[in-house]
Amino acid sequence: MTIVARTLVSVPARSASDTWDAVVAMIAPDANSPARRELAAVAGVACSCISDEALAEDAIVVHGVGPRLRIYALYGDDSVDGDRANESSLSWVPTNGDWRMSIPCFEDDLSWVQAKLAKSSNRVSARPIGADVEGEDGAPAAQGRVGATQSGATDAVDLDAFFRR
Repeated sequence: MTIVARTLVSVPARSASDTWDAVVAMIAPDANSPARRELAAVAGVACSCISDEALAEDAIVVHGVGPRLRIYALYGDDSVDGDRANESSLSWVPTNGDWRMSIPCFEDDLSWVQAKLAKSSNRVSARPIGADVEGEDGAPAAQGRVGATQSGATDAVDLDAFFRR
């Protein structure tokens, strides 16, 4: 599985709402798409997780079509400085076809965040910070930034292929 990562500047350089807007513009560039409407429906809940700085170490994960996309955020001085940001556009549209999104969330808020998301979307879910994201085949996918560089880009490592003889 190929993994692509992006790192966006967030609070205080960009509000949580503006950060979510940047996420949506990146993954659903067509303003009239069904994905845009679905992502708009979960904006408030997603902004809550962004405001809590849940994306500092754990990523929003979008998967389904094309490579698996991990979206991190920079906070505090890192967001103001912006040196580690990587907000470059994608070469594919992750929300075309059958897609899913998983948003990291702190344990204290997880139950209400999951309930709210379930009412608004059948594609967007929340998981506790540090938890794996279910793969498209139902198997857990590795969580983490294998090969992270200073720019926020990552190299994908297929551990199954790596350990095969």
